[in-house]
Amino acid sequence: MVIYTVHEPPNASANRLESAEQLLFVKDGFSWLAALVPVVWLLWKRMWLELIVFMALAGLIVWVFTTLGAPDLGNGILLAVQVLFGFEAGNLYSASLERRGWPLVGTVSGTSREDCERRFLEVWLPTRTEIPTAPIVAKGPSAPPSWLHTALAQAKDMFRRGDRAPAGTEA
Repeated sequence: MVIYTVHEPPNASANRLESAEQLLFVKDGFSWLAALVPVVWLLWKRMWLELIVFMALAGLIVWVFTTLGAPDLGNGILLAVQVLFGFEAGNLYSASLERRGWPLVGTVSGTSREDCERRFLEVWLPTRTEIPTAPIVAKGPSAPPSWLHTALAQAKDMFRRGDRAPAGTEA
């Protein structure tokens, strides 16, 4: 059983399907890559603040235990910090995304990533309301022109005449 947190980008598309493609699923659990090479993992995820904190903590551990004459103990503690980091990597990444404006929209569990995505989208997609991207214009001979059509017509007239201001606004 795996658990994922789901984040939506700050400027998500109004279209349901495009918005669904932009969702980010973050695995909650141990990350081998984060445990083995935490600096590379942090750079890859663009977690700059966390990278600075990790480097400062690692440097402090090495300096303190080298100064005390126990560099092997310092290396052991650094290894333990890396293992702990591997367990908390997903939570740190989720927190980093939220700080950057990616809101948490849900949590889902399943047997695989594909299963989690399917389960989440089955529940999430019907709740999304789609915002139309084109202006709604009444059709028919008696419908008044929309403000957009009027503005476009004025702009076309202005460019045809070579004016710099719309008709009727000259000083």
